[in-house]
Amino acid sequence: MNQAGETKRQNFNVSPEQEAQIEWLRVAMGVTTTKETILRSISVMTVLHNYLQQGYQIRLITPTEQIHLVVPELESAPQSTWQYLVSRPHPWRRQLYIKGQRLLASTVWLDMELNNLSLEEAAENFALPIAAIDEIIRYCEANRELIKMEADEERYRLEHRGVSIEPQTAR
Repeated sequence: MNQAGETKRQNFNVSPEQEAQIEWLRVAMGVTTTKETILRSISVMTVLHNYLQQGYQIRLITPTEQIHLVVPELESAPQSTWQYLVSRPHPWRRQLYIKGQRLLASTVWLDMELNNLSLEEAAENFALPIAAIDEIIRYCEANRELIKMEADEERYRLEHRGVSIEPQTAR
């Protein structure tokens, strides 16, 4: 853990779309560097998160209209939302796991898609109730972007360690 005053270099890949978003934000904020853009954005998100945790809401107001703005990245998912899924501490993963197992919900969902499994077949294959499979599907379909982002991160980390992820063909 860093002591006060110490700094740590951060290094990560961004897609061209993410790079364009960062550049747009840099210009919109009127700052000169990507670093300053990211650090200011973190400060803004921290302030917003702290207010939301205190029960405040974000509203956009005009003289004739008021809109409640929901920022999913700042909203805490109620723990009671999912009966069969839970979050687990992880350095960078945010997606949910199957309760009582060290199995990502996306693992079940992707296996179902890749192998054309029905709810019943997936339930039998993973020894889970059909209601759990239904919940997994709803969660994964609602969080496709997160699942894709984490798969990309996993792929990058494996490649960075020199692990080949290409399928091996039989000779």
